[in-house]
Amino acid sequence: HLCDRRQRQMCIRDRYIIFASETTEIKDMASFRKEILGQIERIDAGRIFTFRDLSFETEKTANVAVLLSEQSRKGVLVRVEKGAYYRPKKSVLGLGKLPVYQDEQFRYLTGKLNGYITGAYIYNKMGLTEQVATTITIATPNPVRRFRFKNLDVECVKAYCMDCSDKSLVPYLRLLDAIKDMKRIPGTTGQDIYNRVKSQYFNGYSLPELKKIVSLAKSYPPRVRKTVTDILGDIGQTVLQAEMAKTLLPTTRFNLDYRTA
Repeated sequence: HLCDRRQRQMCIRDRYIIFASETTEIKDMASFRKEILGQIERIDAGRIFTFRDLSFETEKTANVAVLLSEQSRKGVLVRVEKGAYYRPKKSVLGLGKLPVYQDEQFRYLTGKLNGYITGAYIYNKMGLTEQVATTITIATPNPVRRFRFKNLDVECVKAYCMDCSDKSLVPYLRLLDAIKDMKRIPGTTGQDIYNRVKSQYFNGYSLPELKKIVSLAKSYPPRVRKTVTDILGDIGQTVLQAEMAKTLLPTTRFNLDYRTA
């Protein structure tokens, strides 16, 4: 009988330990859930975020995935693609939830691909062409195949600068991209682009900015370097022109579709 009593006591003790452990786990999970939801609340509505924007222990990844999926089903979050969500903004006009803005889509895609927006869409914004782009081009060190994201057709091209994360360089890189693409920019000629790039941009740059352009241009193909050399000559920057010219082989011949001043 004594043995039976001890066994019963051990069973009761074991059950209590299991119950206490389960209660602690439930409390911990509730606390973890509250913490993650709090982090999500602090992210601006309309901003796309991923797991990387949330702070949690790696072993909790599956729990976070379940929580995000649950919030998506409830309509609290909108799923953009696997692992990416945003809190929708609500229209003040009573039109319901607003879709994610295009600029935010650009921010998300360029961050994901470690690149920057370039191509016809940007050339239109730069005043180099009046044609409106139907495809968004992203320059990235590691281009991927053409794809569709939400309502955007996206293509990737090679970036000639490996540090695309430095946003201060992007305006100069876009200008060099336009020079690289001058034969293919819709609704224009090579002479149009040459003249506009020179008058709208190079003429207004300070000497430090021109030096930055020369430094970045050295990573671009010879044709781009040749055009930059010609523009520098046209605006009287002979020292920088000579520096740029040194990057070209004297025997190289270019089929240029513009004339210098």
